[in-house]
Amino acid sequence: MYRRLIFALAVAACFGQEFEVVSIRPNNSMSGHWSSDSDRERVTAINVSLRNLILDAYGVKDYQIEGPDWLKSEHFDVAAKFPEPLPQDPDKYAAAMQSMMQKMLADRFKFAAHHDQKILTVYALTVGKNGIRFQAVPKSGSSSNSHNNHYTGTSISMDRFASFLSTCMDLPVIDKTGLQGFYDLKLDWVPERDIQFKGDLRETPPGQVIQDAIQDQLGLRLERRKAPIEILIVDHADKVPSEN
Repeated sequence: MYRRLIFALAVAACFGQEFEVVSIRPNNSMSGHWSSDSDRERVTAINVSLRNLILDAYGVKDYQIEGPDWLKSEHFDVAAKFPEPLPQDPDKYAAAMQSMMQKMLADRFKFAAHHDQKILTVYALTVGKNGIRFQAVPKSGSSSNSHNNHYTGTSISMDRFASFLSTCMDLPVIDKTGLQGFYDLKLDWVPERDIQFKGDLRETPPGQVIQDAIQDQLGLRLERRKAPIEILIVDHADKVPSEN
């Protein structure tokens, strides 16, 4: 984490450590729809929670944040312009973006947090005994989509796939596959809630629960473990940002 922070600050210093212009307005629509988009010149977000802004700013996953519940319920519209076009290199782009977003949170929400480490129960994503059932692909535009218990990932890393699985499971999922490449993945499963019992027998609709689907369709496994997890603990944040 320390090396990533130094890299982020170094890149941001070259491209300006803060947004040139930024507008933040509360969104009280109560809509369940949100969106965000960015290019090399600006970033816009509609109806995003403060928690999601923190996730983007610090490059952490949802289970790594400890803070008040209202971080999820307070939503905002954000429009920001970079001082100059950001680099095309994905790592440099992300580093500069995160540094400027951290500065924005500190300035506008008086946001403060610190890092800690805790031992948590997690699922470790590992390679099954018979090996993986998908192929590596060249690194390119990465994308993923999940709808109606069907997941498609294009040129994604195992870490990103583990992040997706964390949204489907009762515990965080961490990547322990050792796979360093990028992959095209497809996964279909049946939610646990759709399983019914008749006597001592489990009746499952056509398809597989996600743990079985991961193993049979992808050659991966989920193993329950204890693991040290880096946590971002929120010390302070204002519910209402300072004026534009």
